[in-house]
Amino acid sequence: DKILTLSSGTGGTVIGGGTYGYGTSANITATPNTGYSFSGWSGAGVTDSSAANTTVNMTADRSVSASFTLNNHTLSVSAGTGGTVSGGGTYGHGTNANITATPSTGYSFNGWSGTGVTDTSAASTTVSMTSDRSVSASFSLNNYTLSLGAGTGGTVSGGGTYGHGTNANITATPSTGYSFNGWSGTGVTDTSAASTTVSMTSDQSVSASFSLNNYTLSLSSGTGGTVIGGGTYGHGTNANITATPSTGYSFNGWSGTG
Repeated sequence: DKILTLSSGTGGTVIGGGTYGYGTSANITATPNTGYSFSGWSGAGVTDSSAANTTVNMTADRSVSASFTLNNHTLSVSAGTGGTVSGGGTYGHGTNANITATPSTGYSFNGWSGTGVTDTSAASTTVSMTSDRSVSASFSLNNYTLSLGAGTGGTVSGGGTYGHGTNANITATPSTGYSFNGWSGTGVTDTSAASTTVSMTSDQSVSASFSLNNYTLSLSSGTGGTVIGGGTYGHGTNANITATPSTGYSFNGWSGTG
């Protein structure tokens, strides 16, 4: 009788060892663990060293060993508009692949899609590599709020929500008797223009100012008297005027609008 001694490396088991009659063919089998593949047999007398199920010619005591290799899986990572991703490559079975999504300026990370992601809402997370994986990251354009305000004497329009990098159109409209002075706040393209734009790279707060119009009252008199009250007055005010006749004259009346 001849003795067949079987052994295996990491990643699997073997059966078929024992005592066999001289010249017999001993059946041997190598079974890989999950995530491993059979690599081959080493030792004398093996009929097919690359077959997981084969025989050994027992014309002598034999010592045969099976080897196994860890399976490799491919991780493919991709990104939608608005960012980049890293971490794709080849990984051994059962490992955790580190992946990272990096949004471009003005974008935010939304989440991962695909099987095996540990935390789909985390920009930096892992993927369980128990098979080939395909994972994708999505991003969204940031929205910013434009808050508009107006001082006394007019109204403004154009406030609202805008995507990063857009130019928001704003308009200041003075009330009757007022004039537009200018805009205050960050990102205004032309602070002296009543209609202009705001660059929306963040939340913005912009305000318009107005001033009351001033008008000139010119007074004059014919022969026979004097007048007082001319000067500069704000829109809508009532200017007091007085005509004083000279001795021997009487006041007849005023001419002119208002």
